[in-house]
Amino acid sequence: MKDIYTYIWVAPLFILLQVLFLNNIYFLSYINPLVYVILIITFPQNTEKWFLLIYAFILGFSLDIFEGNLGLNSSALVFLSFIKPYINKVLIPKNLIDEKEKLNLKILGIKTFSVYALSLIFIHNSFIFLLENFSTINLFYLIPKIILSSVVTYIIILIFQLFTFKTKE
Repeated sequence: MKDIYTYIWVAPLFILLQVLFLNNIYFLSYINPLVYVILIITFPQNTEKWFLLIYAFILGFSLDIFEGNLGLNSSALVFLSFIKPYINKVLIPKNLIDEKEKLNLKILGIKTFSVYALSLIFIHNSFIFLLENFSTINLFYLIPKIILSSVVTYIIILIFQLFTFKTKE
């Protein structure tokens, strides 16, 4: 229960970070880091599906209101939340962690976390950028944008994860 309150408290901070800073970063018009997906990625496995879907919708809708594109972020995050349990079953070994623990770098390890996070980030970015352009005509523009944005988003999320490590005293 404590984790849920943390996610609710941290969501406005990630929304502000995304809207005020990261949405203004366009490197060569290809890279747009979307780090708010860390909130969905790190939810524990035993989180109720209905709560995760509602949380994703509210998070996405809040971003949509600030960005002025209603439905784009909310649909991408709800889709990501919907497929997250299936990705968990495929990519995370059952005996690796307890279902109550957050799915973070410290718990999963660098290899499993990297594959897991990059998969979800790539799915999210593919969904949002394809929906944003609503066309496959510009595939030579979309594919590098999806790949580069996913890699930069992953690097920023990895940096966040490294800063949140708690050492044993």
